[in-house]
Amino acid sequence: MDRPSERRVRLPKEPGPDRRASVRFPLTLDVRYSVSHRRAPLETGSGQIIDLSSSGLRFAAQRPLDPGLKLDVAITWPVLLDEHVQLQLVVTGVVVWSSGTETALRIQRHDFRTRRVGLKAASPQESDGLSVAGIKAVNGDAVGSSECSTRPTESSSSC
Repeated sequence: MDRPSERRVRLPKEPGPDRRASVRFPLTLDVRYSVSHRRAPLETGSGQIIDLSSSGLRFAAQRPLDPGLKLDVAITWPVLLDEHVQLQLVVTGVVVWSSGTETALRIQRHDFRTRRVGLKAASPQESDGLSVAGIKAVNGDAVGSSECSTRPTESSSSC
């Protein structure tokens, strides 16, 4: 080393495997996002997922999003809960890079929630196992409240 500021770096002879900690799954799902600052939404938009992992999300947005922005992203999940209930994957994270309309998000938190739908009262004769306390979803899309986390809680009456 000729200069004190120089350091030797060993380069691999052949390109190695991807160094990401989580496997990315290519998906094509619609997303809605909101840019938030102190829990207040500043801007909303929509796009489509390119790929998803347990720690990150890459999607095509309507416009470039600045690195450092905090986003809440809602993804319509393609699989039904108990074959009847529509789900959303809701993630919160920070934009790590954006190029053109492609944006990458580092996921900080994620939840599965039932989709918001209108509810109507169901008679006991109409009940087919999809009701909770006499409330049945219109079209069988959700049960209980209009939005409910599917994570187990201490009280089953939280939905």
